[in-house]
Amino acid sequence: MPLSPSTPSRRALLAATGALLAQPGLAQPVVWPNRSVRVLVGYPAGGANDLVARAVSAPLSDILGQSFVVENRAGAAGSIAAEAAARAAPDGYTLYMVSSSQVLAPSIRRNLGFDPLKDFTPIALGARSPYYLAVHPSVPAKDVKDLVALAKARPGALSYASSGVGAGPHLTMSLFMAVAGVELEHVPYKGDADLMADLTTGRVPISFISVAASYPHIKAGTLRALAVSGGERLALTPEVPTVAECGYPGFAMDAWWGLVGPAGLAPEIVEKTAAAMRPILDAPAFTARFATLGVVPGKLGPAEFGALIRADRSRFDEIVRIAKIPVQD
Repeated sequence: MPLSPSTPSRRALLAATGALLAQPGLAQPVVWPNRSVRVLVGYPAGGANDLVARAVSAPLSDILGQSFVVENRAGAAGSIAAEAAARAAPDGYTLYMVSSSQVLAPSIRRNLGFDPLKDFTPIALGARSPYYLAVHPSVPAKDVKDLVALAKARPGALSYASSGVGAGPHLTMSLFMAVAGVELEHVPYKGDADLMADLTTGRVPISFISVAASYPHIKAGTLRALAVSGGERLALTPEVPTVAECGYPGFAMDAWWGLVGPAGLAPEIVEKTAAAMRPILDAPAFTARFATLGVVPGKLGPAEFGALIRADRSRFDEIVRIAKIPVQD
């Protein structure tokens, strides 16, 4: 004879089942995400870091069924957002669009409030962009070989501009000078806008400069691109070779942006987010959206992205050491 819901045995069975499910080890898994996710960005709206974060976050909202909201926390060269992300609970509801600048930061700054190797869980590389090696038309160099010959003939007489001491373009030129065996005088600026005013007039005639800032001038002929710093040519300017193709095999330096979570983020969340990002980065619309900025999809998963972060930390330290760039407090 079956037990009715009101019998003592039935009530005891239901109570025992409820008690078992209440135990942490046997509780039903929580579905992630079940509420909105914030994606921290360390720079103001409109920059490359912000644009990549938004290009990824909007479709992630559609794929995963919850809002992925970009939150800009600008300041201290991205460190404010990085520290907030590092201190966040590893529950998947605070993610961070880290940039190569934050991986570079420990090489040139002491007393940071975060460690890019220990404090973050890599999810996926979103995008990357090389720099143009650009010169003013007054420079009598039509290619990298000519520029190196000119620099060797006039050691220390040529100057180059960068967007700041310890910034990506500064390290890129430092690496280039090391492998090419040349010396140029460094003229640092506070950013691309200030730099471009002097580069386009020839006051400081050479620079590794972001594609977004320099391409309109290259297209107009007010600057000449000798090479791109990344591992591949840009579709935007397929005629411009890589530095590696110009006689320096293995040379590859670029800016990049990728999604991470706090340390200890559950592997299930990492894999679910990375899997959702793959079709976003593979979509032609993503490539088209950033074509004129020289930004290309990254397409590295958690393990490969983690390897990139570790490799760049080591490489940045070595470049700073070779170039004798002072470490700032």
